[in-house]
Amino acid sequence: MIERVFTDEHKRKLIVRVNRSNIQIHTERKDLLDYQFDLNVELFKFLKEQAVKVWKTFTPKAADSFGADYWEFYDRNTDNNGYLEIRNELKFQSPNDETTLLYQFNKRRMESFIYDIESLIYREAIK
Repeated sequence: MIERVFTDEHKRKLIVRVNRSNIQIHTERKDLLDYQFDLNVELFKFLKEQAVKVWKTFTPKAADSFGADYWEFYDRNTDNNGYLEIRNELKFQSPNDETTLLYQFNKRRMESFIYDIESLIYREAIK
């Protein structure tokens, strides 16, 4: 397992854990249900680089089904849903206050997430 900690300009920390089949986003404390983190280039590059390593046929593409939409994921361990939204920052809603897990990406959700981030970066660049 690979683990890397990112810190945003507000000193908030995000822990990315990469294993053979998924990429998880964690925080340091279990009691944080709602969490925000500034999206930055270093985090984005790391996520994309790891996605290519975990899933050999990884190709960013638009969400074309509910299963591909990264807005919501189901956490089996807590039997609850977690949520992710992109605004000016990443907004997480943890599935439970007894876990540090904020979000877990599978291949298809990561493909649509990276696609949206790349589209956002392109839109910002042409303004």
